[in-house]
Amino acid sequence: MIIQFLANGLVNGALIALVALGFSLVYNTTRIFHIAYAGIYLWAAYILYFFLEILHWPLAASFLMAILGSGLISLACEKLIYAPLSKRWRSPNSLMISSVGVLILMVSLGELAFGNAARYADIELPGSGLDIGLLLPGFKVISLLLVTVVIVLFFLFLKYSSLGIRIRALRDDELLSRVFGVNTTLLKAGLFVLSGFLVAIASGLNMLDMGINPHLGIPVFINAFVALVIGGIGRFDGPVLGGILLGLLQAMTEYFFDSRWVIMVTFILLFIFLIIRPQGLIPSRTRAF
Repeated sequence: MIIQFLANGLVNGALIALVALGFSLVYNTTRIFHIAYAGIYLWAAYILYFFLEILHWPLAASFLMAILGSGLISLACEKLIYAPLSKRWRSPNSLMISSVGVLILMVSLGELAFGNAARYADIELPGSGLDIGLLLPGFKVISLLLVTVVIVLFFLFLKYSSLGIRIRALRDDELLSRVFGVNTTLLKAGLFVLSGFLVAIASGLNMLDMGINPHLGIPVFINAFVALVIGGIGRFDGPVLGGILLGLLQAMTEYFFDSRWVIMVTFILLFIFLIIRPQGLIPSRTRAF
């Protein structure tokens, strides 16, 4: 039975890792505490639901629209909220408060458009009959494989592409990146779009499996932030490790105690890392002078 819970925890941890990776793309490069990210997660699921259940588009086309829509919403946050405030030298706290306002707006619009009730996709999930000996639905196996492929492709892109080098340079030193000719304004916009793409994949997979409601974004964002702290702020691989470990820990909490304890254990873990090891499991590398 414990193996069953660990398998479910691994799948959930992979989804948390993907959301945390998207959040780290923004936070590690801009230092903006992008709380509106929870709203983007919410609306990615609603866009998928709209095209799939209301317009009756095919699953692949609906998923693509959710990814594109999420990227556009994320870009709008950067261009309409963060960039104008940054040009006026507003403090990080001002940016964070503005992000909270955007999140409240997104949640309210979601409630107006789709109501407070949970929404579910009325489709037969691909691979729903797959049996791997753990009573793990085939769709969860497909989700795990898809998320793994996306994360691996991202890190290959980050390591071997010229754009990946620019992203890492922006993370390390924005001013020096500008000196070497990197268009940081355009690069930040691209990172917000890419962040939206990543969160849309996780959101869409979760919506197809568990449904969506207007208040689901906040818990997902909390998990992503905790995964970032656990793995190590300033790195892109840390949140992936943190997300997987957090998913397994939450699964073990459900196994030994109850699902009602999951949030409490998550916050306890966050406090432990903030107090004892704030640099996370994989500390950010610093250059010695």
